[in-house]
Amino acid sequence: MLVALNGRLLGIMADADTIKESAAEAVAQLREREIDVWMITGDNERTARAVAEQVGIGPDNVQAEVLPEDKADVVEEIQSDGRRVMMIGDGVNDAPALAAAYVGTAIGSGTDVAIEAADVTLMRDDPLDVLKAIRISAGTLSKVKQNLGWALGYNTLLIPLASLGLLQPVLAAAAMAFSSVSVLTNTLLFRRYTPDHEYKLFGRFR
Repeated sequence: MLVALNGRLLGIMADADTIKESAAEAVAQLREREIDVWMITGDNERTARAVAEQVGIGPDNVQAEVLPEDKADVVEEIQSDGRRVMMIGDGVNDAPALAAAYVGTAIGSGTDVAIEAADVTLMRDDPLDVLKAIRISAGTLSKVKQNLGWALGYNTLLIPLASLGLLQPVLAAAAMAFSSVSVLTNTLLFRRYTPDHEYKLFGRFR
């Protein structure tokens, strides 16, 4: 910004958005998970590339000077080859892209329009919470698979025995109850999981 008085240049002022301390770490951890990280912004090319370099986003994955109505087109273009996009945004300009993404994620401190358009809303504005959301999602899916394994295992083992008359009704009822209790217990154990690390069946809990 140029500062002038009576047509005479007095000085130049420059300002910039501060990058959150955890942004670079969040990008690094996403890339460790083999997730491509893109920046889609309406800022100018020079600013976008400078910020991307500081947080570890490659120059080929930077889309700058993108108009609000074009952000959704960029998301759809990335998804056109079968990839699934998780879009994170907090402004009115991000709402169309959030709606177009496979998973739209809004920042809780953002605008109501962005929150309404998104599928997931992060309560804080810490970039590392994106990792936590992904870990919780992966852990939940893992729990579903575990419970299906328990249920299918019991049925595969005991239904043939019951059909052959080798399993008494009392034992069959007890086995069914034990199956339900084991699945429920396994599900409740997930409450002890904290997303500061990857979920493991016999991993750390707090």
